[in-house]
Amino acid sequence: MKFLALRLDEHDSSVCYTDGTNLQYFKPERLNQIKHFGYNNLYDWFQATSFLNFNINELDAVVIIMDVFKHPSIKKEDPDKLYERIDIPFKPFTDMKCPVYRVDHHYAHSLSSWMLTDTTNHAVLDGWGDLWQSTSFFKNNKKIKTFTLDQLESFGYFLGKMGSLLGLDESHEYDKAGKLMALQSFGQVDDKLWKKIKNLDYEKNKEVFDFHKLEAVHESVMVGRLSLLNFLHTLHKYTEEKMPPFFQKYLASNEEITYSGGVAHNVCVNSKLKKVFKKIIIPPHCADEGLTLGGVEFLRKLHEQPKFKKNNFPFWQSDKAPPHNPTTKTIKLIAEELAQGKTVGWYQGHGEVGPRALGNRSILMSPEVKNGKHILNEKVKHREDFRPFAASIKLNKTKDYFDWEGESEFMKFSVEFKDKIFKPIAHVDGTSRIQTVKPSHKYFYKLLDEFESLTGLPMLLNTSLNDNGKPIAGEPSHALNLFKNSELDILVIGDSVVKK
Repeated sequence: MKFLALRLDEHDSSVCYTDGTNLQYFKPERLNQIKHFGYNNLYDWFQATSFLNFNINELDAVVIIMDVFKHPSIKKEDPDKLYERIDIPFKPFTDMKCPVYRVDHHYAHSLSSWMLTDTTNHAVLDGWGDLWQSTSFFKNNKKIKTFTLDQLESFGYFLGKMGSLLGLDESHEYDKAGKLMALQSFGQVDDKLWKKIKNLDYEKNKEVFDFHKLEAVHESVMVGRLSLLNFLHTLHKYTEEKMPPFFQKYLASNEEITYSGGVAHNVCVNSKLKKVFKKIIIPPHCADEGLTLGGVEFLRKLHEQPKFKKNNFPFWQSDKAPPHNPTTKTIKLIAEELAQGKTVGWYQGHGEVGPRALGNRSILMSPEVKNGKHILNEKVKHREDFRPFAASIKLNKTKDYFDWEGESEFMKFSVEFKDKIFKPIAHVDGTSRIQTVKPSHKYFYKLLDEFESLTGLPMLLNTSLNDNGKPIAGEPSHALNLFKNSELDILVIGDSVVKK
């Protein structure tokens, strides 16, 4: 059967099509280079039909995940229904002969990790979400508990508001929370504030994340009575400590669970959850870019179809792949350049789903380059100097350098160094977001292997192949533009090497 899933909203739209076996995934921001691009009317997505090569007249079912308050012509979603069949009274939907379903935002999140696990235990914490649900828990594909924004504040939304107070107005609203996650490490616990909130469990967080008091806090900062960074750090500490017991109220810590929603991008909170939920799974597409992957899984289950193939996950972007893979000669050459301290753009295969570069759309550097973080932030990425970078490391060598057991395939955890701290990949708190790389990630693993043979280090600094404020490169021309407009030393596209 042929299914189509659409994420239609003003931000992070995506389209996913399956012919019953293979999947095609398309996030338009990768090609139009407009970060967080959304189909905020119900017509524009139609361009994807030619890009993904499917015929709407041959579809067996369509699912839509959207915030319906943006579309008054469509009846409001029943919050008690996980899904419902709907009629959309205009083209191209009126031309479709197949049923169209709307799926609950959080339900789509909960289904989006199907390529990683068969568990039916899910937690969903959204930053903005559908603007009425903040948190949901699922067991056996049933929603056992949900909190509306009136009941439980969104930590992600709070961080976004804090970002505005700190002057991060130039960034997209949805990126401010990520920047604040890094910035909070520069603060210290405010003892007076901590005393007031430390005994409040997370279900009482409306008393902690009181948005109406933020302006008052800001005014206090202006007259020197309170450090805004300390305020931020204290509330972040509260979330890190209170989130695990909050999860335990609804999910068993000894079982495998998935965790998704925008808040699941917070690697600091994730690391605290990992200590309690040893089998937690966080997909790379945990925010709204993953909703259509949950959407096609909903249709598969509804129609009792065989499971989809999982080949080559997470490199599922339907973007432009190079015509050739890097040869052994090219890989050795680039390893030598990296060992000499050069910055390298690495464009291979199809792009990763989610916002993290996992070795196909990366900027790479040796973790031993003096002042490497400053070089990349100022001269290549053109972004704030406090922003940290990640480490990609061979899986079998991880525990030699980091206090970590097992995998961290999708950069979802903040990990402490063991002995030597590599400053270019170390945050101010002495941690690094790590990606563990297996031999199955063929060319990237070979590059790490060659770099280790030259330097003794089985890791590289890894950051996404994009300029500040832009999405990750979706075609070679985007990578070439970055190379031209930055001080990137080398660009590798497939087997082609460009140097300055």
